[in-house]
Amino acid sequence: MTEPLSKSEGAPAHAVSSPLFGQRARSVALLQLSLFFLVWSVYGIAINSANLNAFNLQHAGIEAMVERKQFSLEGSATPQFQIKVYYDGDKPFGDTFMYNGRQFAAKQPGQFMIGAVVYFLLRLFGLSYLNNYTVTSALVSLFTSSLVAALGALAVFRIASQFTRESLAWPLTSAVLYAFGTTAFAYSSFAYHDTLASGFLVIAFYWVMLLSRQQVSRRNAPLVAVGAGVLLGLTITTSMLPFFMTCAVGGYLVWINRWKIRLAAIAGGLVGIAPLLYFNASAFGNPLLNSYSAGDYPPSSLTLNLQNSIDKAWLYASEITLYDPIAWLGILALAFYPRALRRELLLILVLFAAQALQVLNITSHGGCHYGPRFLLPALPYAALGLVGFHYLRSQAAKRAAIIVIVLAGAASVTINSVGTLFGAMYCDVHVYGFWPGIATLQQGNLNLPLAKWLVIPALVSLLLFGYSIYCVAIRSSREPGRLASL
Repeated sequence: MTEPLSKSEGAPAHAVSSPLFGQRARSVALLQLSLFFLVWSVYGIAINSANLNAFNLQHAGIEAMVERKQFSLEGSATPQFQIKVYYDGDKPFGDTFMYNGRQFAAKQPGQFMIGAVVYFLLRLFGLSYLNNYTVTSALVSLFTSSLVAALGALAVFRIASQFTRESLAWPLTSAVLYAFGTTAFAYSSFAYHDTLASGFLVIAFYWVMLLSRQQVSRRNAPLVAVGAGVLLGLTITTSMLPFFMTCAVGGYLVWINRWKIRLAAIAGGLVGIAPLLYFNASAFGNPLLNSYSAGDYPPSSLTLNLQNSIDKAWLYASEITLYDPIAWLGILALAFYPRALRRELLLILVLFAAQALQVLNITSHGGCHYGPRFLLPALPYAALGLVGFHYLRSQAAKRAAIIVIVLAGAASVTINSVGTLFGAMYCDVHVYGFWPGIATLQQGNLNLPLAKWLVIPALVSLLLFGYSIYCVAIRSSREPGRLASL
């Protein structure tokens, strides 16, 4: 059913001509740049007040750091941050907790620290949460989660380009459907820790791929390893959800490379995780005591319970089917990866297993959510699986796969576009959220604070995107011995 890579494709990566170079390098560079800005601007347009208000806790920690120079949340004058803690006996519940008389968010601090940098700069221009919460929180979201999520989509494109040497059509398919056809879209338009962590992880994965495929010069390899290590550390600093996936990517990086690269990656990882250790030590008096442990959140702790695992497996299988149908096709297409990509395929499967270990063995399902939120870190790798259809030998089978991808992709984009505008804080999770989302949107109560500023950049990016595709296709058709890419 599959065709092997050509001899050049099976050779070490440094010995072959990458599709990102050669005569069409400028066109491909424009393609990537326009893809990034298109995704980022669409994410920005979709930022809506429903999500900004529902996820106000994501901004409360940012405001506390910048305005009151503290990690705890109490003391804000902004109405949206008058967060109350309710008690059940002596145990607080909700997403905040009390520790030594101070109120903390039950989140990893990375998102607050990254957002604090953006908010500090916005305050220099006179914007603040108190004076204009909607616009300020929208801009913080645009330059944190939306930005990193768009870079994550670009990373998916570049990784897929490493896997397909003759065509850029499949990398584009993977990137676009990941960006707009998965739950990543629904969680890209507001400041969110899991979105940031997922983006950091897939970018680190791309840099690790470059190192493993020898696409980096020996001179620059240590610097790339440091960068990958920093991003892996920041992933943990930002969210514990992809903890085991991060360990898998880090372990692969250490395993495949020489000692100089290993030491550089470890040094980078320590830099990336240093903010977390500092926060834990300052807030809880112990660098190894994180918010979930300090706040006593057992639903987020690993619990080996067969019935719970079975229930969670059924829940996530149902949610993938209902919200991310394109992900099933990506997982199926992994079966068509050729032998030359066996090592990368194995790593992707390990990442899936690592996330399954995490989500199937905790009692929490993520609370209020639109789609399988806990699977966000795994979605880029499901999208990468779509590349497997590129290696189908039968043209009839490949055409059939394209038809199915178009249909499933259209459904996935529609479902997650509704979720993006409807809002991710959907609490009746046992009822399919698409139709309530449609009903809410029909009421017309939609506030998109950045849309009027980003529509023109989005249209310009779309035009450049189409033009770059045309240029790549034309130049590819003129290269001897090379198939037209698009």
